[in-house]
Amino acid sequence: KEKGKKDKSDKEEKKKSKKDKDRDGSDEEKKKKKKDKKKEKKDKKKEKKEKKKADSPQDSGNLDAGSEGDDDVSDAGSQGDVDDAGAMDLAVEGTRKFLVENPSASPGVIAEVVVNQQMASALKSHDKVYIFTRAAITADFFKEKQIEKHAPTIAKLTQGNAIMERHLIAAMEGLCIEKPKNFPVLLKQLYDADALEEDVILEWACEGRNEYTMESVDEDTRAALRSEAEPVVVWLQDEDSSDESDDE
Repeated sequence: KEKGKKDKSDKEEKKKSKKDKDRDGSDEEKKKKKKDKKKEKKDKKKEKKEKKKADSPQDSGNLDAGSEGDDDVSDAGSQGDVDDAGAMDLAVEGTRKFLVENPSASPGVIAEVVVNQQMASALKSHDKVYIFTRAAITADFFKEKQIEKHAPTIAKLTQGNAIMERHLIAAMEGLCIEKPKNFPVLLKQLYDADALEEDVILEWACEGRNEYTMESVDEDTRAALRSEAEPVVVWLQDEDSSDESDDE
């Protein structure tokens, strides 16, 4: 009888030990998965930055023929809106027509068309971003996966330049005046598609109205857009903090 009790006790002890082991193993596995996920994200971010650096030529081909230099791009921000609304409308219409007639055109070809439209309309270098986004991004952007489709062209137009990406955010603000709820979706999709850098979004988030904000975006609308974007901003800040803590 005593032996039977001892055997039972040993069995229970073994079961408990096995459960503890399984739980410990499960916890370790979870930690490992979390760590691997963070490392993967960090590596992806590093790869993204290196890719942007490699893909940002000094200036080449027709794409940059309309570039007025970095100084001009920087000064252009003070205008907020384009100087000639009529010229912009013509450039947008010309680009839109090309996109409709050439649905399979490559990002490089489309970017050249946009630059040609910008130059023909005597618009500034940063206006390339406004021309293309107005021509290509519509209210059906989510359903038609327009950001995914056009991100490579946008990246060719901005060339990883932080000032051009600030104009890209301003262009998105302009497109979302009627539907501010679309704004954070556009920001997140542009970020996921490597067309918009995390640092640029966070810089924008820390400022109020600025030299990039379009005149058509009044202060109430700008505040509403910023409010809608808060979840994306917080998510990026959390990811940034997580990466920094991993480096320590």
